[in-house]
Amino acid sequence: MEIDDRYRLFEAARVRAELTVPELWLRYLALGGNGDEFDIEGYLQGLVPLETFDQQVLAVALNERLDDVYRSARIPLPTPTPEEANDGTSPELIADLLGGNRSKPRVPDQTDGA
Repeated sequence: MEIDDRYRLFEAARVRAELTVPELWLRYLALGGNGDEFDIEGYLQGLVPLETFDQQVLAVALNERLDDVYRSARIPLPTPTPEEANDGTSPELIADLLGGNRSKPRVPDQTDGA
């Protein structure tokens, strides 16, 4: 991607993040950005260049907002009922499946139904 065309990506992300330019500028400023609102608006329109550092800060501001907006659209995992939570699955097996216990494989016993 050409450096000159990056502003289009930033503007599309701003729109997708449902931020006005002033809202984006405040987020950018809070993260240590150096430009003023005019600089940000000019950059988003492709009229004003923005230093690499300020592009990085602007990208972080946009990415944080996109995370906030789209994380809320995720489907929450169901909470197991007490009966399901005590279904006999051992914590060691869960740790093995998640990669946390790599010492030795668990061998099912006769009560596992295997």
